[in-house]
Amino acid sequence: MTLKNELEVSIGRFISWLENYGFESFDRMDYWSSKTGKFAKKLYYKNKLVGSPLAIWGILLENILPNVQKLYSTKHREAIGDANYALGYLNLYELTNEKKYLKSAESFLEYLKKSAESNYSGKCWGYTFDWQTAYEYLPANTPAITITPYPFFAFYKYYTLTAEKDSLDICKSVSEFALNDLNETKLPNGTYSSSYTPITTDVVINANAYRANLLLHAFELTNNKKYYSAAIRNIDFIIKHQEKNGSWFYEVKPPNETFIDNFHTCFVLKNLFGCYKIVQDVEILKAIRKGYNFYKNNLIDKNYMPIHFAKVKHNKLRKYETYDFAEGILLGCLLKDIIPEAFGLSLKLLTNLLNKFQLKDGHFVTRITTLKTLHKVPYHRWPQAQVFHALTTIMRYI
Repeated sequence: MTLKNELEVSIGRFISWLENYGFESFDRMDYWSSKTGKFAKKLYYKNKLVGSPLAIWGILLENILPNVQKLYSTKHREAIGDANYALGYLNLYELTNEKKYLKSAESFLEYLKKSAESNYSGKCWGYTFDWQTAYEYLPANTPAITITPYPFFAFYKYYTLTAEKDSLDICKSVSEFALNDLNETKLPNGTYSSSYTPITTDVVINANAYRANLLLHAFELTNNKKYYSAAIRNIDFIIKHQEKNGSWFYEVKPPNETFIDNFHTCFVLKNLFGCYKIVQDVEILKAIRKGYNFYKNNLIDKNYMPIHFAKVKHNKLRKYETYDFAEGILLGCLLKDIIPEAFGLSLKLLTNLLNKFQLKDGHFVTRITTLKTLHKVPYHRWPQAQVFHALTTIMRYI
């Protein structure tokens, strides 16, 4: 059986699982977003010694006892999951012209319309759960620039395939949120960073990459130069905070306070590529090539398995994260014309994913821990939907 045949079978098995399982799922954050979990995080950040027992319990739930973690929540939907499923079905419609795939995509887009927040300059999306970070408390549905672009690009793709005006209007609305509702911080090197949410002032690399990519695609749709100017500021920030070895830390903080991991590196690279397609700036291309070189040499092992952390902040017991496979496969598809070896790496990641991570019922292992245990509870947001999007994307090129 050829790899293309294996992929077709894999996608078919996954769709059968998805339709039987339903579109709600548990989430890896179910403990951390519960009353106990939020208290655990807050206590740990204040006093690590006192907070460690509850924090360790959370790590065990997330990795070793995911079935027990279900006790802390009920199944729910998240915008990232719905948007990635919509994108996957739109890929299949584009490949086959079969209306059933278009209808499936439309069902996810309809749910995204209903779940959007509208108390801002434009439509936007956040997590449906509360989120306690080391620095602040984010209530459920606080919109984030790392979440909102997924629905944006789902509606954008639907518009490019159907020319449906409502989707164009939604894209324009989302663009106004991205332009107007985030907080800007001037950094010591003279660059400007946009915040993760409207209520924070954090300086996170991938958040700026998502915003730049969204705004440049909004500029392409509308020719509004305000979108272009704001995006260029974000790109300048990203390029000037790239390390000499090509990497990006997760956020602009002292190295001992942050980390470098696989899928966040992919996030930055794929969004920079989206920007490069529109701007065609050689400096962006240099940053992508340098960043990809770091990725392949430091975040992929000799057996073409993803290495989750290049630089660890906290031990999270993650040996192999299926999310890393999904983003790596997608990244190689995007970069294939400017870095030819990237697609070959995607094919090797794909082979490992199909052979080692898809379960009999069709869904994929969530992660393999450093203790060599398999986490099999499926979460749409992390990473089933991302895998579906990646598989249907690479199908276009095999």
